Amino acid sequence: MNMEENKSQLVNDYAIENFKSGLNCAESVYDALLRAGVLDVPKETIAMCTGFGGGIGLCGETCGALSAAVMANSAVYGRKDPWSIDADVRGPEVGQKYYRRYNNLVKEFGEANGCTTCRAICAPFEDWNSKERRVHCMKMVGTTAQLAYKYLQIPQNDAFEMPYGEKMSDNTKK
Repeated sequence: MNMEENKSQLVNDYAIENFKSGLNCAESVYDALLRAGVLDVPKETIAMCTGFGGGIGLCGETCGALSAAVMANSAVYGRKDPWSIDADVRGPEVGQKYYRRYNNLVKEFGEANGCTTCRAICAPFEDWNSKERRVHCMKMVGTTAQLAYKYLQIPQNDAFEMPYGEKMSDNTKK
């Protein structure tokens, strides 16, 4: 196993351990990346994840683990000072370059899990509090931490060249 595979397994293991210890799905993924030394951000930034559990406050919308994967990648590769970019470029630039990383991350998560919403992911389980649902989510939290790590390994210029999957701006695949 090479170093990257070791780190990927480590974030998986930390995420599962976090979830077993009572962290929500988003906190579990984000904290695993922090603990593994993948994110160089203040540990208090985990607080941004709290509201994303249960598909944002138990609303069942976007999976919290996916939200944390996006946040972690944004912490590293997001625009640190969008105001420093010329106003004529600022708006178009984010779609032309930055969103490609996140579009692909969401697409890959959806393909792996059949959807991106907490509600649909948990639909097969009648009881939210069931052991079966928790085990399912626990495993998914681990694999999502690995997915976040995978995308953190993609250099910014390479991500800027990634092809788009489905996108709202033109409802076509490019």
